[in-house]
Amino acid sequence: MTNTTPDTQKYRNQLKLNLLKICPDLNLFELEELTQKTSLKIIDKNEIFIKADSYSDSIYFIVQGMVRVYYEKEGKEITNVLLTEGDVIAGSYSYITGGKNFSNYQALEYTLALCISNQELEELYQKYHSIERLGRKIVERYYASFMKKTYDVLFLSAEERYNTFVQNNRALFNRISLKYIASYLGITQETLSRLRSKH
Repeated sequence: MTNTTPDTQKYRNQLKLNLLKICPDLNLFELEELTQKTSLKIIDKNEIFIKADSYSDSIYFIVQGMVRVYYEKEGKEITNVLLTEGDVIAGSYSYITGGKNFSNYQALEYTLALCISNQELEELYQKYHSIERLGRKIVERYYASFMKKTYDVLFLSAEERYNTFVQNNRALFNRISLKYIASYLGITQETLSRLRSKH
């Protein structure tokens, strides 16, 4: 963990820029109100901050660091989502249904995230149409990403999945353990090493 105190307002300003990329016509006054309702959460490296079989009612906007989402099956950890700066995190199933989460959310680096509760966000949705539209666009992006990942796993070969990952996430190789990348791609570490040696 760093010894300096993070500058919350700096990260709120960074969040504004990220959200304007998603929804460029956001009302700036309403956006300011949204970001001022966020609080900064410091997540230590390897910390699991949302656990499977727990409840979650907050949204997290990553402003620094990296998070993986994984579930456990037959004693193995299966990584199904990797998130970095600019991405949005929610224990989606718990957030939407009120039920328990299926997955664990773990910081792979010292991570900073601005968070807001579901209740506060719902109040802003009711108050401002532009914030509600922002929420819809974030969900659409998440769903599109989920569908693409599902397609890749079902229909692409291991090499094609690897090539797609490298094309879109080359920098992650310097930030994340290869075992997590292999798990995310649905291949063994040996297969990942072989594919890397070919390219």
